[in-house]
Amino acid sequence: MLKTYLNGFLLNLRFLTRIPVPVEIEHDDRAFAAGSVFAPIIGLIIGLIAAGVYLVSAPLDRRGLSILLAMAAGIAVTGGLHLDGLADTFDGLFSYRDRNRVLAIMKDSRMGTSGAIALFLVLMLKYLMLVSLSDVQLIPCLVASPVLSRMTIAWSAGLSPYARQDTTGITAGLIRYTGAVEIIIATTLALIISVLFLKLAAVPLIMIVIASALLMNLYVKFRIGGITGDIIGAVIELSETAFLLSVLALDKVYSWQHLTFM
Repeated sequence: MLKTYLNGFLLNLRFLTRIPVPVEIEHDDRAFAAGSVFAPIIGLIIGLIAAGVYLVSAPLDRRGLSILLAMAAGIAVTGGLHLDGLADTFDGLFSYRDRNRVLAIMKDSRMGTSGAIALFLVLMLKYLMLVSLSDVQLIPCLVASPVLSRMTIAWSAGLSPYARQDTTGITAGLIRYTGAVEIIIATTLALIISVLFLKLAAVPLIMIVIASALLMNLYVKFRIGGITGDIIGAVIELSETAFLLSVLALDKVYSWQHLTFM
C-alpha cells in the first residue's frame, strides 16, 4: 500500500509538473489515482516556487513585475498543462455544438477564438487580483492558491463520470479509481497546508473552492455528460481564479486582518 502511494505521488509529480523525477516508474492507473491525494502537496511545491521567485525579484522594487514573474514561474513549472486544458475546454463548450462535436473540438490541439479569449481573461484576472492584494496577503495567497486548486482534481475525478467512450486513457483511469477516500485525504491535506498560510480564512476559502469546482463539474456533466482531462485542468485554473476573487471579496466584506495574516 505504501509503495502504491509513493509511486502514485511520483507519477502525479511527473504528470502535473516539469520537475524531473529521477526514477523510472511504469504508469499504473490505481497508483496514479492513489497519488492524486498528494496533489495539494504538489500544489504547495508550485506555490513555494512562485513565492520564491517573487521574493527574489522583490529588490527590483517593481511589484507588478515581480508578480508577473511569479506567475510565469508557476506556469513554467507546470508546463502550462492546465492552461492548455482551459483553452481546449472553452473552445469545445463555447462552440455550442452537440456533445460529440464538443469532445472532438476539445481533443483538437489547435487553439480557437474562445480558448484564446478564456486564456487571456483568466491570466489577466489573476494578475490584476494578485496586484490588488496587500503585501501581507500576497505570499500566503501565492502559496495557498495552487494547493487548494489541485485539491479539486480528486473532487472532479471522484464525483464526475468520464465523458469519452475511450476508457484507456490516463484521465479515464484516474476517474475509475478515485472515490470518497481520495477526496477526503486530498481535502484534509489541502486544509492542513492552507491553514498554515491562511489561518482561519482557510475554512471559508476551501469551502468556496470546493463549491466552485462542484458547480463547474455539474455544468459540464449537463452539457456533455461528464468530464475529461482538459476539463479537470480548466477546473483547476478557474478554482484559482475563484480563490483570489474570494480573498478580495472577504477582505471587502470583513476586515481580512481580523481573520488571518496577523
